[in-house]
Amino acid sequence: MRQWLESLRIPKKLWLFHLVTALTSGLVAAGIMLLTVWHIARGNAEADAGVKAAIIADNILPSLQFRDPEVAAEILKGLSRDKNVLDARVIEADGQVFAEFVPNNAGSRLRQSGSNVIRTSIPLLDERINVGRVELVTSLDNVYRETGFYTLAIAVAMLVSLLVGSGLMMLLQRSITVPLTRLTQLMKRVSERNDYTQRTEVSTSDELGELGLSFNHMLEQIQERDTALGHELNERLRAEEQLAHLAHHDPVTGLPNRHYFRKCTQELERVQGASGNPPALLFIDLDNFKFVNDSFGHDCGDQLLTIVADRLLSAVRSNDEVVRFGGDEFVVLLLNIRETAIALQLAEKIRLVLTQPLMLNSKEFVVTCSIGVAVAPMHGRTADELLQNADAAMYHAKSGGKNGVKLWENAMTGQSTLRFSMESDLRHAIERNELEIHYQPIVELSNRRMVGMEALLRWKHPELGFISPVEFIPVAEDSGLILGIGEWVMQMAFHQVAEWSREYGPLFIAVNVSARQFRSADFVTRTRELAVISGLAPDQIELELTESMVMGHTGEAVRIMQELVDSGFGLSLDDFGTGYSSLSYLKRFPLDKLKIDRSFVSDLPDDPESVAIAKAIVGLAATLGMRVVAEGIETPEQADLLLGQECRYGQGYFFSRPLPADRLPAFILSNRAA
Repeated sequence: MRQWLESLRIPKKLWLFHLVTALTSGLVAAGIMLLTVWHIARGNAEADAGVKAAIIADNILPSLQFRDPEVAAEILKGLSRDKNVLDARVIEADGQVFAEFVPNNAGSRLRQSGSNVIRTSIPLLDERINVGRVELVTSLDNVYRETGFYTLAIAVAMLVSLLVGSGLMMLLQRSITVPLTRLTQLMKRVSERNDYTQRTEVSTSDELGELGLSFNHMLEQIQERDTALGHELNERLRAEEQLAHLAHHDPVTGLPNRHYFRKCTQELERVQGASGNPPALLFIDLDNFKFVNDSFGHDCGDQLLTIVADRLLSAVRSNDEVVRFGGDEFVVLLLNIRETAIALQLAEKIRLVLTQPLMLNSKEFVVTCSIGVAVAPMHGRTADELLQNADAAMYHAKSGGKNGVKLWENAMTGQSTLRFSMESDLRHAIERNELEIHYQPIVELSNRRMVGMEALLRWKHPELGFISPVEFIPVAEDSGLILGIGEWVMQMAFHQVAEWSREYGPLFIAVNVSARQFRSADFVTRTRELAVISGLAPDQIELELTESMVMGHTGEAVRIMQELVDSGFGLSLDDFGTGYSSLSYLKRFPLDKLKIDRSFVSDLPDDPESVAIAKAIVGLAATLGMRVVAEGIETPEQADLLLGQECRYGQGYFFSRPLPADRLPAFILSNRAA
């Protein structure tokens, strides 16, 4: 029953409520009215019976006194005109019936009525002496008829009032249910369509009208919030897309990055199976990017990377993937490679495209590249295997003279593994005290007296022994470890030479500076700090630079060099004559010394060309106000010849091999004694 009521709609519930309420109140009112009518009618009937009995008693008392029952009977018979009288008797005091009147059919009517009659008894008094009584039995038929009439009237009145009330109720109900129905339908439409622009019609000013206004206001707020939320959601989606793009793309070139590469090659076997042909991987490394970046600045380097990315995209096929893997490294994933020769042809095409001349800062550059090629499944079945082998092939191409394409071979993995192992060991060399500084004395050729020394880095590997700087310095340069190693060398050398200068007199120290050190933002500041901490005067420190470091971006190089000179440091150009040797650049640099490379000294004094070159370098240095140091002197003839050419300083095995710090004091003492 409860579920049925709850399932009814509000109009039916209101109508049922009205019907039940009207019927209940009508029935209760009718019951009360009928009881009242019954009570009044019965009371009137009893009073009427009492009056009749009293009149009969007054009239029949003389006949009882004179003992005349016929007269008494005649008097009682007068009640025959009253159809409600069922029985009338005169009973004496001793209980004997003196006279009686019983109408026709009175017996059957009395039996039908049972006890539902009015019995009236009036005493007969003779001078206050009870001589008998009059008993009168009357029917309640009039009472029933009167009650029935009122019942019918009440029923008709209830029916009419119910009909009229229902009509009025329907009118009043519509003023309630219609707004509620509108609200319900509106809520349903809003829920189904998610359309918050709809509004309900407000036609009343009562609570329902207020409810409609509140509902419209709520829809307005929801619409505003929905609109704002939509904008916010769109902005968030755009931000998420932008973040996803930034997370998987290189900000400089716009190419996918290594994270994207890892994501799209997680199941390389599935890619291979879907394409029907195996993929290939090209690992590309720009050969002289560091020179451009260090010489002309990072902005110029970024421009170069952007040009390289555009050229790569133009050189590959539409279904190939180009990725900037980091720094100056790019990876190209070639799909649907039917033959290894095709991968090599595409790699060679890319190499030729990248080595085309390009303009940077109004200057023409040629940037070469080394490319390693690995083809699945011969060279690996997973992306990691292909990447590792292509990287090894690229390193082999770079070691073989750069600007080339190499297909991976088994032997290359060992070389690549050795390089990575060397890089890993080199990272821990300082903390494990594996690095040493050996000092090669520099003497004044005129008197062979030691005036300074060059700091030369040595690495004593715990398993491999001493490793040549020719092997590990390029690894340090490529990995960036040279920054920490270079600073460690300056710190140790400055401190050591400061101690020797205090004990043996002033000595200068020449320290080689890498290109990365020279271009680092805090190089000048950090060099000054290390000099101050060590207690060594800046004029006892000579920083050796190479031609490749300073012959590129002369403006930046001159600025850094001038700051070093202003700080009191000396500058020396190492390996002069083996690099660019641009005299127009050389005269702009605030250099103190030129170092003649050992390749020009080794053939002295027998090679006339070497003699001419040495003489030219010394003459050039004198013209520019610079001193000259000759490297690699191994014979007294070489020393004498250079001295005759007015070369002031020299170093080499003829004077001393590079010595560890614990052996140099003995050499200083013996040199001073000689």
